[in-house]
Amino acid sequence: MKKVLILSGPTHEYFDPVRFIGNASSGKMGKALAEEAVFQGLEVDFISGPVPDANLPSIGKIIRVTGAEEMLSAARAKFAEADIIIFAAAVADFQPLEKSDEKFPKVGKNISIELRPTPDIAATLCADKRDDQIAIGFALQTHDGEAKAREKLAKKNLDGIVLNTPATLGAENGLFTWIDFQTLEKWGRLTKTECAKRIFSALSV
Repeated sequence: MKKVLILSGPTHEYFDPVRFIGNASSGKMGKALAEEAVFQGLEVDFISGPVPDANLPSIGKIIRVTGAEEMLSAARAKFAEADIIIFAAAVADFQPLEKSDEKFPKVGKNISIELRPTPDIAATLCADKRDDQIAIGFALQTHDGEAKAREKLAKKNLDGIVLNTPATLGAENGLFTWIDFQTLEKWGRLTKTECAKRIFSALSV
């Protein structure tokens, strides 16, 4: 049985015990991918950032993480044994340089928090991708979407990428475009379940 590794949800990068840098990713796309993978007869390892339990699949092995570095560590442990890797997580681009052990007080004036880039999980792992592994990513863009998606496709050593827009965050559907090194297919508006089916169809699973 082939194995698929799916990364899903947001990451939360805390700068004090209660506040974090993150985004509005719901994990619904990852859940749809996991459920379709099982329907296709694949074994699933599922790594999720912080999402409601309702947005987790009821099938497969689930590993829950919080931040980008924790997600990278969990994915690295599963990467070599995966036949297909789908990077559907919306990883925060930055993390605080330092985390305070105490809650920042509300002092009525501006504060500054120094940030550093989070690890690029897809690029880091796919630098060691074998020829028999398939890696798929997502590109959420506000402008120049196709050009930026193609750039990510090559830079991260992916085999295919799904382009979408911020309107898909938390929604049940969105506008999706499939891009690989040979094709560009505008799938139009799909539910996330329909998009998951299209992705596995494109992979000829």
